Amino acid sequence: MEDKKLNPIPLSLIERLTAFGGLENIQPVAAGGMANVFKARQPQLNRFVAVKSLKPHLLENSETRERFRREAKALASVLHQNVAHVYGFYETEKDAFIFMEFIEGIDLSLAIQKVGALPIDPACAIFLGICRGVSYIHNHHLIHRDIKPSNIRLTPRGEVKLMDFGIVMDTESNALTRPGMMVGSPCYLSPEQVIGDPLSYQSDIFLLGICLYEMLTGTRPFNDEGNKTVFQKIRDCDFIPADEMNKSIPRRLTKIIDKCLERDPRDRFASVSEIVVEIENLMGENSKRTQDILLKYFDDESLLVPAIPYSEKPVKSQWSGFERLKPWLWVGGLLILGFGVGYFIGQAHGLGSEVLPPTAKPLK
Repeated sequence: MEDKKLNPIPLSLIERLTAFGGLENIQPVAAGGMANVFKARQPQLNRFVAVKSLKPHLLENSETRERFRREAKALASVLHQNVAHVYGFYETEKDAFIFMEFIEGIDLSLAIQKVGALPIDPACAIFLGICRGVSYIHNHHLIHRDIKPSNIRLTPRGEVKLMDFGIVMDTESNALTRPGMMVGSPCYLSPEQVIGDPLSYQSDIFLLGICLYEMLTGTRPFNDEGNKTVFQKIRDCDFIPADEMNKSIPRRLTKIIDKCLERDPRDRFASVSEIVVEIENLMGENSKRTQDILLKYFDDESLLVPAIPYSEKPVKSQWSGFERLKPWLWVGGLLILGFGVGYFIGQAHGLGSEVLPPTAKPLK
């Protein structure tokens, strides 16, 4: 979910969340086109939760409501360490809420913005976590359709979490996906999403290839640059090979990216589990210690340092008041120095007058 300017939470909404969920300390944390996300404390269980709230103007749209319900049901049907957990769903005429795991940390998109291309080991560790989560949801007949760095959360415990199932598709019930209907984010679409062909698990595999490419090069394979639009580039699979963008990428990783980004879905990996095996073989023993790899990398790069508050105002230092007084302190110091010098000169003249005797008067 893309962050936008966060508006204050209406008091009536706070009251309903407090009454229904027994929540406290409710704070806005993100805003998207379809829903707002709040962070709140659940005192009876001594934990923080994320509350995803369907925006008021969309509550009257039956199709949007159904998508929101489907997201809750989809997430509730999976329980995996690499997928955000859902705790509950609540719906009335006025509201539609998903109560879910609050995940501390940063989005993968922010990590890439901060450091550019990631080193091979951390990139593989993150990618392995993403693939394990996607493989699990595929086994539950779900296609995510919106896999991108901003929907992947990196936690302070070295975990990788796949989030935002807002446009997930159940392969056993796809009534909400009409022919020719494009869903997803520009730059993170498969060719079949662009041209309106039926989607499959291989559509998610294409998006996984985009994510791996971006992690290893620091840039997306498909951008709105040159003579072609981003949609034309995706349709034609027109991109610069990853190892030309970053010479340090091993050939085996480049082959994985290239196979994910094949134009024809039949030429991609048959399943995400095949990618998991490829990455595990590439990493060797390191595939069993991905959390350690990520914890060390996060610490070295200070990626999980708390961000500047949303207002983007710099955090005030304890010396900030002193900094404002500096000019006056200089003026005061100069004045004191001037008085001191003047006093010293005056004293010197006084001593001189005492040394010179007054004119002697004749004795009578």
